[in-house]
Amino acid sequence: MPLLRGFSKVDEGGLVAIPSNIREQAGLFPGSIVNIKIVRIKNSGRWPYLIVHNSRVLPRLSMFQVVMMEVEAEIDNESRLILTKDILRDVKLEPGYRVEIKLVGPKEAPWLVIYNRGSNRLTTLQEKMGRLGKGGRGGKKWQTQKWEY
Repeated sequence: MPLLRGFSKVDEGGLVAIPSNIREQAGLFPGSIVNIKIVRIKNSGRWPYLIVHNSRVLPRLSMFQVVMMEVEAEIDNESRLILTKDILRDVKLEPGYRVEIKLVGPKEAPWLVIYNRGSNRLTTLQEKMGRLGKGGRGGKKWQTQKWEY
């Protein structure tokens, strides 16, 4: 279960802005070097995702998660994560795509998980709020059920 959740967009230079409350809780600060793991779930068609952590935190992985690549990256002075072209290609991110950022792990040593949400896909929070109706106006909020005895 995520401790915090936020959303961002990939800009033209491959930079992802991390919300300050999430970044500080994870112990990531402007100008710091972070470790990135590109992770994929075994035997799944899901897109790979990123696990971002500092060097003193080791994220917990399940036996279904496969680490495809491990690299180091930097957080610039404006609290943006700098992603290289290789990382963007492996996670299938392009400029303008939305990302969902979750703070997960134990309270003493959390890490970030960054999911690719694509160019026009709604975030999970928007889906749960029912914004999937026609034209984006929202779906049914209430359902009527009849029980006959």
